[in-house]
Amino acid sequence: MDILLILGQGLRGSMVQVWNLALIVVPLMVGMQILDDLKVLEKIAGQLGRVVRYLGISGQGAFPLVIGLTFGLAYGAGMIIHYARQGDMSRRELVLIITFLCVNHSVFEDTLLFVAIGADGVLILLVRFAAAILITFLLNKLLPRDGSTLTANKQRQA
Repeated sequence: MDILLILGQGLRGSMVQVWNLALIVVPLMVGMQILDDLKVLEKIAGQLGRVVRYLGISGQGAFPLVIGLTFGLAYGAGMIIHYARQGDMSRRELVLIITFLCVNHSVFEDTLLFVAIGADGVLILLVRFAAAILITFLLNKLLPRDGSTLTANKQRQA
């Protein structure tokens, strides 16, 4: 009999947590889609392009970076692949963007989820951004600058 009580309480507690997460994630995703439709993310990427230059990322690479920061790794990776195929982004720049996003992705969703369970959201944001900036900056200094782009590499291979 105790096992049924424990299972019932566990199921009830799990459902409450799923509901709490849905209350955060669903409005956030709707809001992000609205921002995307209104081209707000493109404007942010344009402004961010000036800043990420110090990390070795071009203005063209700023948009996939913003998408990865806001929507997370899965959607960000799709945008990175799309921009890499259509543009002249170097392998080096792709590595820098991916490095930054590996350390710091899905900023809003992840932070709100951790806040929902009692974490300090400001501290999480600061530590994640600082770590991503530091690691990407150091990698930018360490990676060789060969100047080749993915488009140029494809043309050489053909």
